[in-house]
Amino acid sequence: VQVVDLERREVRASFPVAEDPSGLALSTDGSRLYVTCAAAESRMVAVDTRSGRELFSIPAGHSATAPVLSRDGKSLYICCRFENAVRILDLEGRKETGRIQVQREPVASALTRDGRFLLVVNLLPSGRADADRVAASVSVIDLERRRVLKELVLPNGSTEVNGIAISPDGRYAAVTHIVARFNLPATQLERGWMNTNAKSLLDLERLEVVGTVLLDGVE
Repeated sequence: VQVVDLERREVRASFPVAEDPSGLALSTDGSRLYVTCAAAESRMVAVDTRSGRELFSIPAGHSATAPVLSRDGKSLYICCRFENAVRILDLEGRKETGRIQVQREPVASALTRDGRFLLVVNLLPSGRADADRVAASVSVIDLERRRVLKELVLPNGSTEVNGIAISPDGRYAAVTHIVARFNLPATQLERGWMNTNAKSLLDLERLEVVGTVLLDGVE
């Protein structure tokens, strides 16, 4: 893990970790960095940001990625891609305290401003691939009840959902993905005939998909 000085545009320090780092979460005071290290048996490593010393580590499942810190700084939510689950780690007790199943291959998540919901991005659609409607979804987890409250299904053909960000006012979330036109013959690539990069907006008050904006140029 490298520390970059943004003003000087140079690397100030490097923190070695045991496995491939796949995600970062910084404590509120900036003193600790929580790093997911992806592997068949992943670990979450807590690092002292001043010294670069490893403080402790916790087992974190298969292909752990995208750690998100709870509002009180006591828990860490980790996407375990090939377990189709989100693990909850207790940072004080240094152990896993919960596991919530989601749709398919979670790779990113974001916490709502009030800390009530965790929005989890599922990379791929679940279920049959030859149905009339095939689309990935965003799983809305109620953190108090520790269960999926709702699935926000993206437009038909949505796949490779790989990123999410919440607006500063907390009202909306933006999700990046591909829209694949799987019901068309693969005769051309121009004009988004087969695949188009897209961004979908989610209304976090009503918990529904507002709409989708295509991002690619015509050609």
